[in-house]
Amino acid sequence: MVGNLLTIEMAARMFIAKHDEKSSFIFSTQLPTVKAGDLVDNDAFTNPDDLRQTLRKYNKRAPSEYKVPIDEIVDLRDAIAHGRSFGFGNMKHLRLLKFSRKKIGEKVKVDLVKDMDDEWFVVNICLLNTSIDKLTKSLNYETKEFA
Repeated sequence: MVGNLLTIEMAARMFIAKHDEKSSFIFSTQLPTVKAGDLVDNDAFTNPDDLRQTLRKYNKRAPSEYKVPIDEIVDLRDAIAHGRSFGFGNMKHLRLLKFSRKKIGEKVKVDLVKDMDDEWFVVNICLLNTSIDKLTKSLNYETKEFA
């Protein structure tokens, strides 16, 4: 899932860059040769936009049939990145919790509780695969299977 989330952000950035002549050139010529410490142009690929901002920019430019569900993708990524997953004793599935950053007195609010059961994985993997498929088609890229 993490790899799929990274792929979604990378593909959205590539789509945005592809539709900006300057960024497209830099992406294909400059980035393959960069080293740590190099200074590079600030563009669709290198800017500090978060995932939500990047997907909004992608959806503004993408044909309607290739738009992706921003909130669902970002919420999943945030839950995985900032949540806590655990299993105790004879729990059948892992449980994913996400807590508010704000304190209420000496406590924090529980923002998310998800049991990571088979259905949770099926729904979220489908969300990510469908989004990757749309992004791939918007980039006019060919999907290749490895044997």
